[in-house]
Amino acid sequence: MRSANDERLYFSWGEKVQVKDIQDLLTPFGLQAPDLEMLRPTQARYQCLLLQPKGQIFADEQNIKNYDEAVASSKGVQFLRLAIQRQAHLVVTPEYFLPWQALVDAIQGGICPGNDSLWILGCQSIRPSELSEFIDKVSHKCLVLHEPCDGMRADRTLLDPVVLLFNATGNDGDSRLVAVVQFKTYPSRDRVFYEDGVLKIGSFIYRFLGRTGHLSVASVICSDVFALAADNNVLAKLIDRATLVHVQLNPNPRNDHYRQYRARAFLADPKVSDCHIVCLNWAHSVVVKKSDGTVSEDWKNIGGSAWYCPADGCSSDDDIVLQNHNGGLYYTRMEERRNALFFDYEEAVFELQVPKLLTCDLAVMANRNGPSATHRYIWTVDEQNWTESTIPANTGFEGLLAKHPEAEVALGVVHQATDVLGVERVAALTAGAAKPVERWFATHEIDSCQVKKDEVVLRLTVAQDQSESAREFRNSRLVAVSNVQKEIQVAKKWPPQVDGIDPTSVVHWDKASPNFNIVSSNGKPSLVLYMGESPDEQVLKRVADNMFELLRRAGGPWRDRLCIMYRKFGELRFAEISALTRYDDAIKDKTDFTAIESLGNEGGLS
Repeated sequence: MRSANDERLYFSWGEKVQVKDIQDLLTPFGLQAPDLEMLRPTQARYQCLLLQPKGQIFADEQNIKNYDEAVASSKGVQFLRLAIQRQAHLVVTPEYFLPWQALVDAIQGGICPGNDSLWILGCQSIRPSELSEFIDKVSHKCLVLHEPCDGMRADRTLLDPVVLLFNATGNDGDSRLVAVVQFKTYPSRDRVFYEDGVLKIGSFIYRFLGRTGHLSVASVICSDVFALAADNNVLAKLIDRATLVHVQLNPNPRNDHYRQYRARAFLADPKVSDCHIVCLNWAHSVVVKKSDGTVSEDWKNIGGSAWYCPADGCSSDDDIVLQNHNGGLYYTRMEERRNALFFDYEEAVFELQVPKLLTCDLAVMANRNGPSATHRYIWTVDEQNWTESTIPANTGFEGLLAKHPEAEVALGVVHQATDVLGVERVAALTAGAAKPVERWFATHEIDSCQVKKDEVVLRLTVAQDQSESAREFRNSRLVAVSNVQKEIQVAKKWPPQVDGIDPTSVVHWDKASPNFNIVSSNGKPSLVLYMGESPDEQVLKRVADNMFELLRRAGGPWRDRLCIMYRKFGELRFAEISALTRYDDAIKDKTDFTAIESLGNEGGLS
């Protein structure tokens, strides 16, 4: 199974990782690798099914698996049935999920991929003797291939596998079901170094190449990526016009060490790193149980499953972002100039239609919209099946609003009148975070829809990420909206340039007047900001200049309707906006359009 052409990465303890093409593995058996739909460089999209399970897991020196294998088996087999019904071309379960008996039942029952499809099945741990038993059970239906276990450390007991299930073609033209069992090549790191003490380590990452040679797909298992991050030559083979599927059971999938390979990929020249990276983790809140059923560890983890796309390979247009949002797939723009679509944290099966990374057809037919979430399925206990959900996923937005009554009133109106992106936009305006550019409201330009290298999701309308920075960000936005809403109701005086604001005015956003967040009963729009308690003077000046410039560039009769509020020692004040300052008479006081009373000559913050 070894080739002189394999790329190798050597570790301090002497292990090595080799990237091996599936065709090299199949040739000795007189088989040809499959012509996978996802690797055909055509304009046709391929169907993808991803299972993100919720879980209680069990781990000891003999097993790493679902605590309730019967439930996991039911979910797994029904998921594979769904894959056949939906004619899915790429089917994935995460690390340690699928019980081996479920896979046996599927293979023996003819629940298998089509000739142009690939199933990447993260399976529960297995011992070499149990792997031999599996092979015996399915050998009349399926050719099972794996690297020898004889040379692995004898004092380790378990293998962490992913099964690559597909149909190869024989010399006679007939198809043959093949299961390539790929083993984890690098143990995960936790506080007790659990896997390091029990796991036998594999040597191979298997890669499928398209018939034309343009596209490829491979899968890695959780901490395999430590190896990828350590050698650019190995990583390069898996991200050049490629789909890399990263299956995980990971309490912190955005940990710096686990995402380092992505950081390296995103730093590479886009011409040689044009890739989809698909990270499939378990759902949030995994619990580790002991054999007696008591909880040994509550991870309180995020979901973290995501689909990463090239900069020009994913649209941020509203209609596409909103369709995906409704399907539990949430858009963000990365600081690293890629696009990340994060999956809803709850258990679900996600069905997507995915454009090829490239097409050999006409350029005008190249689809750059990125994956489209078409269906979301939830597990129904009564039916013991995955059924399509007609109820939108709970993004946490409504629960977040319930903690801020004034913001709930204001943003509830915006949400009903527009959509979730309208909420993100009006909140950005109110906090003075809109950029002074013509299309600041494009989704990828909104700061709450952007993620930094820590991959913390800040969006108000996707409030599932409970990290401290995300909670602080959302709270600051809602505080700003709440204060503006409150002052609309109670303020007796407003600066003259925003005359007409009264208790009948409402927080509002629409594309016809994208630079304003308030509309009065007389129809006049205004831009009203709230900058918090005792804001820094330079920050206040910068925001005032930016917002004035935003309105000036847009022009129109309402370009001076700008008001900036803040508090000092709890007292509401209106900031001076130097661009709006006038001198009505040389011998009279300096008067600012934003002032209710004379400012005197000191200027700045009062």
